[in-house]
Amino acid sequence: MDKSIIQLIKEGEGLTIEFKRTVDSPFKIAKTIVSFANTSGGNLLIGVADHGAIMGVQSELRELQKLEKALVKLIEPELVVQIKTENLDGRKVLWVTVSESDDKPHHTLNEKGERIIYVRVKDKSMPIPRLLLYNGVDTETEKLLATRHVKTLITYLKETDSVTAKAFSKIINISEKRAERMLQDLAARQILLKLSRGKPESFSLKWTE
Repeated sequence: MDKSIIQLIKEGEGLTIEFKRTVDSPFKIAKTIVSFANTSGGNLLIGVADHGAIMGVQSELRELQKLEKALVKLIEPELVVQIKTENLDGRKVLWVTVSESDDKPHHTLNEKGERIIYVRVKDKSMPIPRLLLYNGVDTETEKLLATRHVKTLITYLKETDSVTAKAFSKIINISEKRAERMLQDLAARQILLKLSRGKPESFSLKWTE
């Protein structure tokens, strides 16, 4: 069953939910939409403050124009999203639903005209380094990506969201210490993303081929 807008607001911001009081700029909103499409999809609620208070939008038309500009002019490959207007306590909230895309990665243009891919990490939209965009990978990283262990890890991470050193060590049958070193090295090379600051650290894939 689909969640109602009230349930989403109660849940608060996270991997698949983001609140915006208003669309500041098409560039910023494009970043959020792309990060949802490149990760696990998500819901963008416009007219809701960060802490979940329903503010409503002043002009539905203005917000829709900025959304349209983001979708038509700033995002490639093109994305289709669902936009609904909900009336909550007499205030209008725009509900934008973004599905996880089959055509990922999508990139967005920033104010300087640079193409950047964003992914969703917890409740933030994070850029992926350009290194992975144009296959400008140095030879050492290329060699690493071709190794059996790393290939196994990438296949595993395409099916599972994240991995810890303990889990990785079991998958490829090496010591946990060595698995930890490999994961840290891959994170340093911007191939993996460190997810948790706590222990044990977990890592996820930064991009999908």
